[in-house]
Amino acid sequence: MASKLDRLQKKGFKVNEAALSKIARGDQEPGGEYSEININDIEENPDNALYRELDTEEDIALLADDIRRAGLLHNLVVFPKTGFGGKYVLLSGERRLRALRLLVEQDKREQEEKQLPNRMSEWQKVQCKVVRNLTENEKVVYIDSANLQVRGGISNERVMRQAAARFVENLQKAPYNLSAAEAKKALKEVSPLNSRTIDKALSIQNDLNPDLRRLLDEEFLNRAECETYLRLTLEEQARAAAVFLKIAALDPRSHERRAIKDALTTAMLDVAVERRSMQERESVFAAALQNAQDAIGQAKTQENKAAVDKDHNFISAKLPTTARKLRKIAAAKNIEAKIRSYTAEDRKAMSDQMQELIAAAQELKALIDAVE
Repeated sequence: MASKLDRLQKKGFKVNEAALSKIARGDQEPGGEYSEININDIEENPDNALYRELDTEEDIALLADDIRRAGLLHNLVVFPKTGFGGKYVLLSGERRLRALRLLVEQDKREQEEKQLPNRMSEWQKVQCKVVRNLTENEKVVYIDSANLQVRGGISNERVMRQAAARFVENLQKAPYNLSAAEAKKALKEVSPLNSRTIDKALSIQNDLNPDLRRLLDEEFLNRAECETYLRLTLEEQARAAAVFLKIAALDPRSHERRAIKDALTTAMLDVAVERRSMQERESVFAAALQNAQDAIGQAKTQENKAAVDKDHNFISAKLPTTARKLRKIAAAKNIEAKIRSYTAEDRKAMSDQMQELIAAAQELKALIDAVE
């Protein structure tokens, strides 16, 4: 059966075979020596942070159970931390490392609960593959290659898009030196992503307005909408983004926020796909933005009125109730004896809290009295 490297080369790659093999070897580990290492001496790799959110605590717990039952079937891959003798940085196996840490915690907790002799967990030290002499770029490519292969597809759109873009960008650097087209072919080889998905992901990551992309990352916009906005000019994208940011700033609980966003989305789709003269396109585009701006202004007015009503309701309803409760406490029998029973620290804390309440009430009263 042809290897990944063979298939890549048959597709026309003209690059250094040793460098390319590092991303094409599948789950085979890079060359290096084996060493037993204390997991406390292994740091998580910051370049793997992109994938970290995909793994829940439940996922790690299940993996820990599997390791306890079947053992650690695949070695962690690490490299020495520069300038820190005996310390290592993880290259592959973060989920396994987190599961091992959990097993050590479980063993320690069992010893404490059962008052067993204090001894090192069998998972505290594990056999690792130690690799050396990789460039920083090779390390990141290896991390992305491993995650894109092992995870078998990434459902989180943002993580998938950012991982694909980083992988393709780094393959165009030394020692790989692939063209953009070759790098995309390599991504297709090491992941379940098809060419269409790759092209769309890279376009959004590289060509979409940064504010629109941020709203996509925050899930205010969706991918299909952003694919449409790629049909707008960069200047149109920037103008649309400015209005979408204002919509996103509205109260997320309000119906108006969703309605304004949907109306502007429909209008932008119309601008992007309908054929018009430049003058007609600008007229429709500007009108859509202005309609959204007007709607935003009305929504803000409603939000401000609701906030004022809420403050009024608090002053007119909640404060009288609080005042009655305080008077009731002050008039209670044996209140002085009860206060004396508190420690000096408790009495001071209560006094400070009352003084803070009085100061806030006086400040609000002064503001109300100042209005003619």
